[in-house]
Amino acid sequence: MLVPYTRRYEKIVMGLLSYIPEFKEFSELTEEMDKINQQERKIYLWKEADSDNIIGLVGFDQHDDTDTLVVRYLSINPSFREEGLTYDLLTALKKEFPVYTLTGVISLSTILSKWTKRRQEELDKELDNKQENTPQV
Repeated sequence: MLVPYTRRYEKIVMGLLSYIPEFKEFSELTEEMDKINQQERKIYLWKEADSDNIIGLVGFDQHDDTDTLVVRYLSINPSFREEGLTYDLLTALKKEFPVYTLTGVISLSTILSKWTKRRQEELDKELDNKQENTPQV
């Protein structure tokens, strides 16, 4: 489940950001945390549904003028990678901001492209199921 960032999660966010190569240097990490704390960048954390464990995050810029979210980075705890959490996280983000288009930086283009394709397939499947269950007149 998605949880908006508050300062109480600062150390957890720093830990998750440290998995991202561009934030390996402490100066880069603290600069990013300043952006987050000054609300120049939004962060949502991914919490396990059955516990209070924070196991991932998504960082993005929200552009209200164009109804666009630009995803800057995703980070998942290494113990939970390969479990499909990236898809769940992006899907939950889209549900949180339903009128916004999700885009991202070039380094995330493959991930976002796969998410978009899979999401569209699931939406098409849901639509087909609804049409099958609708009584015909």
